[in-house]
Amino acid sequence: MTFLVVGESIADLIGSPEDWRFTAVPGGSPLNVAVTLAGLGQPTRYVSETGEDMFGALLRDHLTRHGVRTDELRNTQATNLAIARIGGDGSATYDFRFGWRLAGSVPLSGVTCLHTGSLATLVGQGAEEVRRLMRSAVTAGVPVSYDPNIRPALLGPRSNALPLVEECTRLARLVKVSADDLGWLYPGEPDLDAARRWSRLPGERLVVVTRGGDGAIAISGDHVITCAAPAVQVADTVGAGDTFAAAFLAVAGAALTSPALAPKQIAHALRRAIAAAAVVCTRRGAAPPTPAEIDAMLPHVPEAA
Repeated sequence: MTFLVVGESIADLIGSPEDWRFTAVPGGSPLNVAVTLAGLGQPTRYVSETGEDMFGALLRDHLTRHGVRTDELRNTQATNLAIARIGGDGSATYDFRFGWRLAGSVPLSGVTCLHTGSLATLVGQGAEEVRRLMRSAVTAGVPVSYDPNIRPALLGPRSNALPLVEECTRLARLVKVSADDLGWLYPGEPDLDAARRWSRLPGERLVVVTRGGDGAIAISGDHVITCAAPAVQVADTVGAGDTFAAAFLAVAGAALTSPALAPKQIAHALRRAIAAAAVVCTRRGAAPPTPAEIDAMLPHVPEAA
């Protein structure tokens, strides 16, 4: 199975809760997914943009060290930046310096799953190109995995972003979305109600909702599967959702071409994805977990039901 991940690469400048010093680390939701997939032994292509500057060198080095080829990175004027301020509870608030073009076509030959989402599907002139690629994948029979990964600071009015998110959702076979994302998209509506509605849009679709320290739920047809998260010492939550998405895909991605995933397979993927995200939360930044680290965390994750 070959994953194609398309989306933004960002240098995260992460500040500590105690002061205003920042550390530059590789980031961007699609980049984190690509790196984690490769680290879990999944053949992965990555299409993105970086500047020919110091931050771009940081990202290219990071991708290379984790086994992700950089020959499909396109050059842009400057590398995108996300400035993350970490709170006392480990949560992050963001400020961005961001642009996105995605110049040129992206071949789908040999691809068995396309993953995209976040800013690349909603912001900049490249967003329509990504949505066009999603439509092409559906036409070609390539299943699409989508993570909205909402960043309100860059999206403008909710009324503008919502139709685009819903378009991407309709194109996706798998949607991984956080409860916070759903809360921003549909204020006041319970996340399970919104996820059920997404799962019932035309076409077969699995919707997985991450709930931070409360674990995750998956909705597939009439099945609702829940799994709690283990208690860990949180350093920060940067990259946890991206790690979850990649670990889930590594288990269930090959089955996305099936009419419906078996509940046991979904439950197994949920537990392993939660274990992977928990590992990442124990350290600073989006440092991808190894399979051995996930295996060690897995006994602490309750059985899904």
